[in-house]
Parts: sequence; C-alpha cells; structure tokens
Amino acid sequence: MAFDKIVVPSEGVKVTVENGKLNMPDNPIICFIEGDGIGGDITRASKRIWDAAVEKAYNGKRKIAWMEIYCGEKAADLYGGNYMPEETFGRCASTKSASKAR
Repeated sequence: MAFDKIVVPSEGVKVTVENGKLNMPDNPIICFIEGDGIGGDITRASKRIWDAAVEKAYNGKRKIAWMEIYCGEKAADLYGGNYMPEETFGRCASTKSASKAR
C-alpha cells in the first residue's frame, strides 16, 4: 500500500506475526499518533523515555524506528478535513504496533 502523507522510516523493519507469534526485529517500526492538545508534549517525552529504556535494556543493540501516523486535528489539516484518514487505518493494520498520546 502506497501512502500519501505517512513517511515510512528507511532504517526500520516491520513487525510481523507468524503462526500467531509476534516477531519483533532489532529496529521495529512503531507508529505513533501525536494526539491533540497536550499530545505533542506527552508524545515527545514518552518517546524519549521509551528510547532510553530500549537503549538500556538492549545495550544499544536495538532501536525503535518511529513513524508518525495521523488522526484528529493534525490529520484534518493534512487531509482536507478528514479526522481519521484511511491510510492511518491501513498503516496501523500493516505495522502491528502503535502508540497514541492523549
């Protein structure tokens, strides 16, 4: 599936499911939705914490490849009034992982 506004990180690898088991690569692509209001502040702080936790837990051998997907006001601005664009649903389904700040 091609995406219009979503940029897939080149250094990341997609999380997959095989035989009902989640396969987590060393550099998984994890989607995030920033959210409206204080979502930007919460997202930036949360990503720093998650990155530091992964760095410490895996001694620098693993790293999250963050990919922003859109909903809410930010999506409406980017997608001409659409608060929940189809490519957000498509990317969530194909990535198997996401985080959202409120």
